[in-house]
Amino acid sequence: MKALVYYGNKDIRLEKNWPDPKLKDDNDAVIKINYTGICATDIEEWQFGPLWMQSGETNPYSGKMIPLVAGHEITGEVLELGKGVKDLNIGDRVVVNNVIHCNRCFWCLNGQGGGCSGMCVAGFMDDGGLAEFMRWPASHLIRISDNVPTENAALMEPTMVACHAVRKSGVKPGDNVAVLGCGTVGLLTVQVLKAAGAKVTALDIRKESLDLAKLLGANFVFNTSDSDIINSMFDITDGIGHDIVFETAGGAETPRLAINYTRKGGRTILVGIYSAEPKMDFNEIVNSEREVIGSVAASPGDMEAAVHLLNEGKIDATPLISEVVSLDNVIQEGYERMNKGMKDVFRVLVKP
Repeated sequence: MKALVYYGNKDIRLEKNWPDPKLKDDNDAVIKINYTGICATDIEEWQFGPLWMQSGETNPYSGKMIPLVAGHEITGEVLELGKGVKDLNIGDRVVVNNVIHCNRCFWCLNGQGGGCSGMCVAGFMDDGGLAEFMRWPASHLIRISDNVPTENAALMEPTMVACHAVRKSGVKPGDNVAVLGCGTVGLLTVQVLKAAGAKVTALDIRKESLDLAKLLGANFVFNTSDSDIINSMFDITDGIGHDIVFETAGGAETPRLAINYTRKGGRTILVGIYSAEPKMDFNEIVNSEREVIGSVAASPGDMEAAVHLLNEGKIDATPLISEVVSLDNVIQEGYERMNKGMKDVFRVLVKP
């Protein structure tokens, strides 16, 4: 089969004769890939990695390391099932829950799956979805409703990231919440927060992103280049400030801004992945008794929550799909385009 394979730093190759996946045991499935998304983490791995990509030693679950098939935002159609699989059928459209937790380590046993020491993530620690076919445990394939467009299901992995962050935030209905950075994850976080009953303010420097945030349900939108933004945020919260601020931009300055935008005693959730080292005056945390929480990947149940919201019509991924490209052109039209300094896309989907 054809597959986009990660070999190392700045070394990705479109292989034309990569081995077809095979069932490993009776609880596995093989799917035909319908769409796989390319996200900023894929680009960071290509340019600066291996960071998450399994290197140096094999993953304890998969027994693999690079070279690996890339791609972790995956939806497909069941092609083959192991004898022990009872709750899926050939032809079912599914989302790949790309994170397998060990369920044995300290973190898993304490409900902190994001810290799992033995996790396996498709596209990073085992072969992913930038290929024609993929093998994965059937227990980690989630069926999507008949009324859901197949391409929208490819954005369930970033929706899972948003669900994980929102759950960690402890948000309550009626809370004043801001999302700083309205890229794909930020705009999905806006929608998950709306489903949770929060009043949501979207913050970005790009008018296009703010217009889209408003379309997707944000109560208020502000451009972060506005010198009066703090006063504007106070005005809409009765002079108190925002209870929770999500940082989803991943910039060098955005963590500091997110903390400053959080009210005294409030909570900042850092979701972005930072290629530059942010600088911070920790007195801004201490003197105002703010809490700062990191959020990465997912815990058990987060992907199921994401797909539930999709199936219920509470997540609209359509405006976030900027382009669909073929696997043959994934490097030029996908990776290289996403690597531009001022990229003009949210998500590029790859259709084999």
